[in-house]
Amino acid sequence: MKKSIIKSAKTKEKAIELALEEIGKMRDEVEVEIIEEESAGFLGLIGSKDAVVRVSYEEDIKEALSNLEREIDETEFATKTKDSEEEVEVEVKEKVEEFSEPIENKENEIVEENTVDYGKAKQKADIDKFYEAKDLLEKILLAMHFDDVTVIGNLEDNIIKLEAKVSEKDTGIAIGKAGSTLDAIELIIRKAIDSRRNNVRINIDINSYKKRRDEKIIDLAADTARKVQRSKKSWNLRYMNSYERRLAHEEISKYPNVSSHSEGTDPKRYVVVEYVE
Repeated sequence: MKKSIIKSAKTKEKAIELALEEIGKMRDEVEVEIIEEESAGFLGLIGSKDAVVRVSYEEDIKEALSNLEREIDETEFATKTKDSEEEVEVEVKEKVEEFSEPIENKENEIVEENTVDYGKAKQKADIDKFYEAKDLLEKILLAMHFDDVTVIGNLEDNIIKLEAKVSEKDTGIAIGKAGSTLDAIELIIRKAIDSRRNNVRINIDINSYKKRRDEKIIDLAADTARKVQRSKKSWNLRYMNSYERRLAHEEISKYPNVSSHSEGTDPKRYVVVEYVE
């Protein structure tokens, strides 16, 4: 992802130095464009001008995501702090009103509270989180300068499923090596909507990458199970994350005389497929 910064100083060398210091880059890692040369003016006093330069550089995708995650955390903290102050103010006001109300009003209040449909309240909260996650995914992909970004999805029980489409030429960058960038985006959104506290799960896919990956894992697990049935010998699958291992175990469990378990430690944890009488 290409970014640029503009700096001015008495000389172009000083302006470049200031830009490099701010972005933390070396001179050979950037492109420098002189927008305006410095000018000493008449007798070094009248009409002098500072030099203006534009320094362009490639920002690492992971660094960009990290910066975005930090901005989300800071925004989330500021929002929570403000919400907490408002909650305290409301609570104090309610306490004052509670002690000033007649007893019969308190009884009516208890009856009304008991009639609240908490199931509908939870469903509405989940729907709000779905749209919050969808909007944030669109913003992240647009901030990464991808073309033709569209996001669709649905809410199944408490699982938010989002499918993003970007230009085919951007697929590799959006997903990252072994899905690392996609996993990072999913983590940012999970933290931003506080999915654990709200008891919702997030599943994000880009250009059907996860769907194709899942199909390959299921096919691999099925082929291995059949090999073990024929040979009666154990086979090890490649290193997998917890989600991929769970898919493999579920597929292998469909075959008779075959069992599976995981060995090793992350990130080098794998599935062992064994023959059983």
